[in-house]
Amino acid sequence: MPINTISIIQPENFSFDACLQFLDRGFDECLYRVNTNNVKRLIRLQSGLALITVSSKERMLVVEIEKEKISQIDKEEVQAYTIDWFDLSRDLKPFYQLLNKHKQTQKFTQDYFGLRLMGIVDLYEALCWCVIGQQINLTFAHKIKTRLVHKYGDKTTKDGIDYYCFPTPETLQDIQRQELVDMQFSKQKINYVINISQAFCQRELDKDELLSLNKNQQMEKLTAIKGIGPWTANYVSMKSLRDMTCIAYGDTGLSSSLHTHFDTEKKPDKETIDKIFTPFAGWQSYLNFYLWRSLS
Repeated sequence: MPINTISIIQPENFSFDACLQFLDRGFDECLYRVNTNNVKRLIRLQSGLALITVSSKERMLVVEIEKEKISQIDKEEVQAYTIDWFDLSRDLKPFYQLLNKHKQTQKFTQDYFGLRLMGIVDLYEALCWCVIGQQINLTFAHKIKTRLVHKYGDKTTKDGIDYYCFPTPETLQDIQRQELVDMQFSKQKINYVINISQAFCQRELDKDELLSLNKNQQMEKLTAIKGIGPWTANYVSMKSLRDMTCIAYGDTGLSSSLHTHFDTEKKPDKETIDKIFTPFAGWQSYLNFYLWRSLS
């Protein structure tokens, strides 16, 4: 299979190693494979599937593309995907300046220097992942996701290793419910996955359209779909729509981290959370992300 390579300049305050460490947290992720010096994943381009390998060399991110035919459009799509995935277009200097102003967060600039808010480029995947992970621990959530991806996702094999894409909404909108029951999906989660799949197929949800809206309009559009609540809407806005003003109110992990670093109650109320996040206006999503990172 032909291999083509593109190079992307790494921004300031970026650490490929920190990003790899985040991706490789021991949850047996099925959609990418982290190796010592690179990460591989199968992505879906307009022209078909492509296996990409991202590595770092001399302040450049090097992306190898493996695909039967590789066009200039393919290269541009892969570059855009990589920039989005690693959040490369953002200057973190203002965020680090804010972290350094507060004793509770000063150490984050050292502990997680260069860590980017790793995205989920596919909005549909991000929404389904939120549904899968509801009210269960991350280890079990990854097991369920793996079952779904291995059965319904597109696949390619390289050097004896299988790489998968997340299933399409067209594939899951008419899925046999019993098959999801057998994978240990609850009845509620089955309904939500099907609702979200149908919303994409019927063009009720579209990432490009959502990106053209303001935040309130995005929230209204997302939460109009049964199965997408405020937490899910904020999570996908942070990870896929790249809104930097999101706070995961009510999130157990965020509450635990705030209790540890800011000496709040174990379940701080919204007023307390807002008071902590207010000095980080415009960077709430990154603070939320770094607080989550501090748990592992």
